[in-house]
Amino acid sequence: YKTIKTAYGEATSIHDIEGLHKTIGLFLVNNKPKLTGSELRFLRKELDLSQNNLANLLGVSESSIRAWENNRAKASGPAEKMLRLLYQQKVNGHKDINDLLERISQLNRDIHQSKIWLEETKTGWQQAA
Repeated sequence: YKTIKTAYGEATSIHDIEGLHKTIGLFLVNNKPKLTGSELRFLRKELDLSQNNLANLLGVSESSIRAWENNRAKASGPAEKMLRLLYQQKVNGHKDINDLLERISQLNRDIHQSKIWLEETKTGWQQAA
């Protein structure tokens, strides 16, 4: 990293942010006996999963994921182990896991990009141009 001067003061520029994130993630999954909410959130985001998608993969509710990430509840042992395993397999280049995670992420992006725009006309509602 390096410190740079900007019009707003000093800032830090990180050259290999992906490498830094990978190192942090591997430290968490290999060395932390119990993950905090922010650590769970970090791993989920590194997997590019929404709370809903992770909930579906782990067989829990989306509100459970929210509660874990906000430290209102603790993740179950099996759920935490599965999250660790998914992350390890992703960063170790496991093709099937990476393909699965990419398909889930793409579905999530497609859902959010497929918004329909409507407009009210004299004859009723119709899709906007």
